[in-house]
Amino acid sequence: MGIKEILGKRIKSLRIKNNLTQAELAEKVNIAAKHQSCIETGKNFPSAELIEKYANVFNIDACEFLSITPFKIPDSRQNIIKNINMQLDKATDYELFLINKIVNDIIV
Repeated sequence: MGIKEILGKRIKSLRIKNNLTQAELAEKVNIAAKHQSCIETGKNFPSAELIEKYANVFNIDACEFLSITPFKIPDSRQNIIKNINMQLDKATDYELFLINKIVNDIIV
């Protein structure tokens, strides 16, 4: 997975976490909804100016917004599933709703 795809997934995750649709986020950063979709899917890469706008919308520092760590599988599949289940047991109903929404968006 390339940097465009990784950053696109980060933007999508932050958008969902902030309960925004693609159209709503696009409006907040002053771009077309289609362009927002292309950024989230990794087809387009946002400009530096647009990255600053995203950071402002999500109320985080631009450097933190760009802080992306490479994806590595640190543990066995069984341990990852066990850990996820332990975390899910602690989640509120609303958190479970959001988690379900994110998982459905990631796994098509």
